[in-house]
Amino acid sequence: MSDWLREALKSTCVAHGIAAEAEGLAVRIQDGLIIEPTVVGREHPTGSIHVQADFRIRSPRLGELPLLDSFSGLGATLQDAQHDAYGKFAQGSFHVLIESLTTHPGAADRVEWEVWTGPAGAWRVCSGPLLMIATRGGARIEGYPEFFAALADRIGAALSPGPHWLRIFIGAVDGGHIGSEVVVDGGSWGAGQQLLDGHAWTYPPGYASLRHLLIALPKGAA
Repeated sequence: MSDWLREALKSTCVAHGIAAEAEGLAVRIQDGLIIEPTVVGREHPTGSIHVQADFRIRSPRLGELPLLDSFSGLGATLQDAQHDAYGKFAQGSFHVLIESLTTHPGAADRVEWEVWTGPAGAWRVCSGPLLMIATRGGARIEGYPEFFAALADRIGAALSPGPHWLRIFIGAVDGGHIGSEVVVDGGSWGAGQQLLDGHAWTYPPGYASLRHLLIALPKGAA
């Protein structure tokens, strides 16, 4: 568990005017949204501290579907590393969770909504901001809008009825790909991964990564 992460999450909610209170290891947020943050740390070879912060998310709008969102953090101390990981969560995931899983209106300017359709139905999809990290100022992975348009054209055919979540990650070092994933509901989506692997990306010098979280809710659901 992490008392620091829990209190940081609660404080962020309160600062945005969102009802939230600590409850055991988790933070209970309005409209039944519950987020439980945990952290595991270890010493990095450079002598700094590396952590993985996990955010376990439950919501009536997701039904029985679990959502696990994870971020790495690096810092001189454990708290510095947690602060680094939490900052990524706050930038990349917090607003899409609040906008899609609560009735609070304050995140509307931080997300985008679109509709996906397929044989199993139609979904209103809340698309969070891209979390882009690079060791060189202004550097970024190029090619994501074209990839995402192609993915959006295909994913509706792969979805079953009910809510879903999607996470996309790409990492590169010195112009070379080092890792990626296309995750749907916690498992790798093979067709999406093949599309990502076959896409024409442009990677900058140094380290760069891109991460995107989306939540798809059945159209017409409350």
